[in-house]
Amino acid sequence: MRPSEPIGAATRSLRVDVHRVFLTDETIENGVADGMGLVVELEIANRGPHPYSLKPTALWCLMQVDARKPEESRLLPPSVNGDGAFPGALPEGADLNQIDVAPGQTRAFWVLFRGYRFAGSEIPRRITLTLPDAEGRALELVLADPARGDLQWEVPATRSAWYLGVRSGSLYGGYAEATSISTQITRMARAGRFLWDVGYVSSVLVQVKGALRSSSSSFTGIGLDAHLTLPLFSWADPMQPIRLGPYLGGQMQALIAIQPSPNKANPQAPPVYGDGVLEAGLEFDVGALRSAATPFPLSPAGRNPLPRWLFRVGYAHDWIGHGTADGYVTSVGMHW
Repeated sequence: MRPSEPIGAATRSLRVDVHRVFLTDETIENGVADGMGLVVELEIANRGPHPYSLKPTALWCLMQVDARKPEESRLLPPSVNGDGAFPGALPEGADLNQIDVAPGQTRAFWVLFRGYRFAGSEIPRRITLTLPDAEGRALELVLADPARGDLQWEVPATRSAWYLGVRSGSLYGGYAEATSISTQITRMARAGRFLWDVGYVSSVLVQVKGALRSSSSSFTGIGLDAHLTLPLFSWADPMQPIRLGPYLGGQMQALIAIQPSPNKANPQAPPVYGDGVLEAGLEFDVGALRSAATPFPLSPAGRNPLPRWLFRVGYAHDWIGHGTADGYVTSVGMHW
């Protein structure tokens, strides 16, 4: 994440700046939990005549909800540090090491602070980073402050998420006339302006008229489906948008006839049919996935967030058994 405005502090002999901030994905998606990680990238410029040494244990990351109630403050202890930019994952053998900055030198490094879940961890707090300057006085960097609404940590919008859906379909002509109901578990992601998803589908199909063989006229199906959507129109609150656009989709599954309990010594295997569907229609998206409530000022970046709810209605062309049929499909999905 990048702060929306520069963060830094200085004394006569020392200048400290914050470039980037990192949070574990679980914290952004689900809130503060045990094992939470906060990484701060720092740059120290020694403008004094003497060497400057910083022990990582002297770095304090304090979270305050009210300065008049110090008992409600929380301290995140430093766990690991390293030179340069944060590599995105902890290097092997990472440890806490002293930072030495020679006169006239500028040195960049990062520090990992470990956190934990606590009562009120969803309340915005004033986040400060404190370290001693060259004379031993406290130098404070304000990383976040609810009183400064323009200081935000811009976090990329959620790129992928799991959805649970229900799909209803009707075939009204051709090789079979049937009605189906399906449950879907899909993974949706963004690709530029497009939204796409791939998932697992489980169905029950009841044949009203057709050539599919089943003594109960019903079938159970399992397979995969996929969709590609292009949201074209958007309105309502940008934080909770409503979007509309066309989609294309497909489904492939195996249909197994549901037969009564066999009463013969050598029961026959139930008939199995292949089923492939191509569908096209309109998708209606409601809401947007946002970051969880945390003490940190997270602000989503980007204009194409994943929806919280989605509704689809479309035409379907079905290759079923040894023929084809036409119909329509409707579906609803929600993030879970």
